[in-house]
Amino acid sequence: MEQLAFVVKDLDAAADAYSKLLGVEKPPIIHSGSADITNVIYKGKPTEGKSKYMFINTPLIQIELIEPGESPCTWKDHLETYGEGVHHISFVVKDMEAKMKMLEEMGYPVIQTGNFFNGKGRYAYMDTKATFKVIIELLERYDE
Repeated sequence: MEQLAFVVKDLDAAADAYSKLLGVEKPPIIHSGSADITNVIYKGKPTEGKSKYMFINTPLIQIELIEPGESPCTWKDHLETYGEGVHHISFVVKDMEAKMKMLEEMGYPVIQTGNFFNGKGRYAYMDTKATFKVIIELLERYDE
């Protein structure tokens, strides 16, 4: 497991709180990339998937804070349905297609896929909430 991600209404306020708690410098805001790079597919349809992010690195795990924009995406739906809180846990994988297929065969369909904003990898959110009470994200980096 590499990452624990939270969906928040106010990225700056959440980052202030986490940075203070962890005694670290507040990280920079990252804006989602252009749609031609991120290629976000949500529930089988293309979307901009606009959002803002911050990544806080700790010795054991990375904390991701996500403030969704207005375009359809899993983060926006989560915020509207459940409010702020844990959205997903992330695992780095190799051969994402095989891992996605394995999870789909186990009954966990894909919710959303896309490329990293910087084009150096991709992700897939799998609908594992019913069993694990959280979404599992698969991460595949192209530089590894």
